[in-house]
Amino acid sequence: MHIRLGLVLAVWCATVASASAGPGPSVDRTQILDLTPMKRVPVVVYRTTPDLAVADLWPALDVARDVLAMASVDVSWIICGPGEWLTPEPAALKIRIVQSPSPAGRGTRRRLGDALIDRRTKRGVLATVFVDRTRQLAGDLGIDHHALFGHTIAHELGHLLLATTTHAKVGLMREAWSREELMGTRDIDWVFAPRDVAAIRARLARSAVGGADRQS
Repeated sequence: MHIRLGLVLAVWCATVASASAGPGPSVDRTQILDLTPMKRVPVVVYRTTPDLAVADLWPALDVARDVLAMASVDVSWIICGPGEWLTPEPAALKIRIVQSPSPAGRGTRRRLGDALIDRRTKRGVLATVFVDRTRQLAGDLGIDHHALFGHTIAHELGHLLLATTTHAKVGLMREAWSREELMGTRDIDWVFAPRDVAAIRARLARSAVGGADRQS
């Protein structure tokens, strides 16, 4: 994600949170469609930065969980601390929480996160979130860091679930965010667009069928 300064402040390649006066960090779970069963997806969180306490991580994970739940994804968090490494099950997603590289080039200085996709297997490999940059951006704009952090996590996991680095034109997965949107109150900006929801559900349904076939 990049931030562009000028008349418009834009954030690229990840997601953002609302202002403190905007929507709270949790999403209204009553909006989840009852017709679609929830799919359990384990997510291994590699917490590699020592200054991020687990107590500070959980509120952000709650934000990400609620956003993903609206796409019928029931995440199960598995947290590994600094120096710990777990070999996850094949169906698990992986995300690492790190400090940004230093020194950073001008084009990557404000990226909040990224995602690695294996184009050959069409699977998400690893998501990354730079927690020092989410802290800085939240402080600069006076917005809730837990919400910003959680939405960034949800956005990058969305790339893994969709198995693509491309972005949507609307909703959580769009690429650019203006200052007004970052500090705004529109709930629609912090959830997956219907097209992305449908794509995530379809991919999870196909993977469940494939897993059942491999076990039979």
